[in-house]
Amino acid sequence: MTPRHLPEGFLLGCATAAHQVEGGTDNDWSRWTAAHPEAIAGGGDATIAIDHYHRYREDLAQLAAMHQTAHRFSIEWSRVEPERGRFDRAALEHYAGVVRTCRELGMEPVVTLHHFTLPPWLVAMGGVTAPEAPARFARYVAACVESLGDMVTWWITINEPAVVATLGYLEGTWPPGERSLRLATRALLGLLRMHAAGAQAINGIALRYGREAQVSIAHHERRLVPRTTNSRVERALAALPDYLFNRWFLRSCVAGRVLAPVGHGETVPGLAGSLTYLGLNHYANEAVSLDIRAPGMLFTRHEAVPGHPQSSTGWAIDPDSLRTALTSLGNEFGLPILVTENGVADDHDELRPEYLRAHLNAVADALDAGVDVRGYLYWTAWDNFEWAEGYTQRFGLFAVDRTTLERIAKPSAALYAEICRTRSVPEAMVAAQPDAGAPTRSGV
Repeated sequence: MTPRHLPEGFLLGCATAAHQVEGGTDNDWSRWTAAHPEAIAGGGDATIAIDHYHRYREDLAQLAAMHQTAHRFSIEWSRVEPERGRFDRAALEHYAGVVRTCRELGMEPVVTLHHFTLPPWLVAMGGVTAPEAPARFARYVAACVESLGDMVTWWITINEPAVVATLGYLEGTWPPGERSLRLATRALLGLLRMHAAGAQAINGIALRYGREAQVSIAHHERRLVPRTTNSRVERALAALPDYLFNRWFLRSCVAGRVLAPVGHGETVPGLAGSLTYLGLNHYANEAVSLDIRAPGMLFTRHEAVPGHPQSSTGWAIDPDSLRTALTSLGNEFGLPILVTENGVADDHDELRPEYLRAHLNAVADALDAGVDVRGYLYWTAWDNFEWAEGYTQRFGLFAVDRTTLERIAKPSAALYAEICRTRSVPEAMVAAQPDAGAPTRSGV
């Protein structure tokens, strides 16, 4: 069948996060895993992770050899500002080196400034709910943009604010381990103000130096749908949590004020116009049904949408949900969209090849429908520390030997490399070569 071609200049690459790959830093997550080892599936921590901090040059060269044209990574705030008000120039120069390496290898850097972790000194002040958090975040962002801004166009202020609020402050499975709807809404408000302050810092410095800056959050679109399609009760139950998780933050950014039910229309300086594109993280939708035993979850139970195959995380695999996410966001907000995360946990690389093909075809469908999609970043390059799931969930195109830390290409890495090389997506999977099922240790 005829392959579907992606537009000229369409970005293709992978996404990572500092704490998950770098190793060796002191932040709220490293302290959380030390204090609550039982909270991490399979045990383990990110003390070493995959040692990307020291191996980034060869790691990035491995991705560039796959013809990737973009790479998303995050800066670890705890490295850059290990103590309140003290910025580490060596850490900033390290991340400048990462950006320079991306540029030298022909990969567009997409830089995330907050990807789930916080410096301990900010946690002691109240974390994202602290009144000073927006100003402190803006100072840190300014230091990063001053150091890297002449080499970076694509910025992400905060990764998945709704996830931070839900897992850290409502469900309590992530730090700080709170279980309170009131605190979850405070966290959402704090993250909204942090984003606005960070966007102001980026745009102010870009304007001063005459640089282009594209600014967004990485929005996690995980639509909550009724478990039973024609159930009015389940549709009503899904409506409020779906709005809070999937639309409240973005609509507040567009409005420039804190929308109900989190606020009462208060204007936030720097919020209006703070999104110049949409970063989209999408993995799956969730089915919602009534659970009278869960008042903290607004009396809802969440599970995989029935009728679809599931990944090893138990998430439904439905490529059409990505197409729907792209078209609904594109139609509502009218902004360019960069898919900043999309991927599948797959222990034996059995699902990933078809997952890549089908989801990139969903992107092509959205492009055909007129959605301005600028690129696709697969989560993730290497199997890494997946937060509360530890090392039990394997999203990577490369396996990592936990003893030697050797990177071992999976068969899906070769497929993605060919997609990146040709900038085209097969409409159907072709028969595998005889040796395609064997991982290789020398790249793809």
